[in-house]
Amino acid sequence: MTKQYAAAIVGCGSIGQAHMQGYQRLDNVDVVAVADPLEPARKMYMNDYGIPQGYATVGEMIENAQPDIVSVCVWHLLHDTVTAEVAKGPSVKGIICEKPMAIGMGRADAMVDVCEANGVKLAISHQRRFTPGWEKAKELVEDGKIGVPLRADLRVKEGLANWGTHSIDGARFILGDPVAEWVMGAVERTTNKYERDTAIEDSCMGLVHFGGSLQFFIQSDLWDRNCDAGKFFIRGTEGMLHVRETVLKLFNAQTNGWTDIDLDLKQGDQAIGGNTNAAQTTELIEWIEGGPESRGSGRRARDTVEVMMAIYESARQNRVIKLPMQEKAYPLDLMIEEGKLPLQSQRRYDIRGFLDRSNIDESRYQQLRDDGVSHHQALRTVHEEMLNA
Repeated sequence: MTKQYAAAIVGCGSIGQAHMQGYQRLDNVDVVAVADPLEPARKMYMNDYGIPQGYATVGEMIENAQPDIVSVCVWHLLHDTVTAEVAKGPSVKGIICEKPMAIGMGRADAMVDVCEANGVKLAISHQRRFTPGWEKAKELVEDGKIGVPLRADLRVKEGLANWGTHSIDGARFILGDPVAEWVMGAVERTTNKYERDTAIEDSCMGLVHFGGSLQFFIQSDLWDRNCDAGKFFIRGTEGMLHVRETVLKLFNAQTNGWTDIDLDLKQGDQAIGGNTNAAQTTELIEWIEGGPESRGSGRRARDTVEVMMAIYESARQNRVIKLPMQEKAYPLDLMIEEGKLPLQSQRRYDIRGFLDRSNIDESRYQQLRDDGVSHHQALRTVHEEMLNA
């Protein structure tokens, strides 16, 4: 008989819905509770998904609902403290924390440590590791279809902590999770830019060196504004890959130019969300039950965080940063505090500020939802109307 797991979600916002869609696809998982300080947010989840219990605090939820698995879907700067509180719950066996794992190496390493100390399996939701294009690309690299990998070229937008974490982590996954040896980075921040209450850069670039001759080059918000976090190129001694989540192209001596690789896509494989979140939950459960470490484990994800933090630290120190990093705080915050990133505009803005539900017109939001507008778009519309009022 399949073992049943009780799951809970902390943070009743947009990304939590993707976790919910994953749980709904699994016969051995029941979502029994949610936690969010905003009553309208948790009631929405309870009503929309038939979740029996809702709590204002994580502590109440852990004590009363006693979940086995918890999704941490709060904003970036809360990941470490919420993960620590959840990991100490006596019933908790596994945690799926949203990306980016943490802002700063001190926070990331503390998450790994507290979960290991309490016997809890920690996975970070770099769910694109479970997409057909990335999985097949990993297989082709392991089969030697491009020879020895030399270079991954990544182009992203909207900040390292937002899209960059997926691209860096995805390339690492395909190439066997190499650990960086040194990083050289450059950062521009002339506007007072934030993402989910976390200071981010206007643009940046980084050169990341791994063992042997493997390097990544990443640029954010510089050249290609139509870039995709799930798209990049990998070049080897014998060929190249153009990788996307559900499309894969190979170029080598046998292909006679670029050729599309058949991914045998099934219905629903084009969507990032429910299927990939279900797959990462299934793998987490296998890990809990004694199987191999999840491909998205906290131990692996903290190495992705370190690459991002080293790009910032290199810009801060104006030199190559050798890993492991010594700085445990968030280097971008330190640069701001040290006056190294003078602003041309002091006006603070948050590119995901519309996701903040704490001070919106709930009646207007509900009207939009009743008219069939999605949660995400309804929040955006309400915020725009408030700004223009």
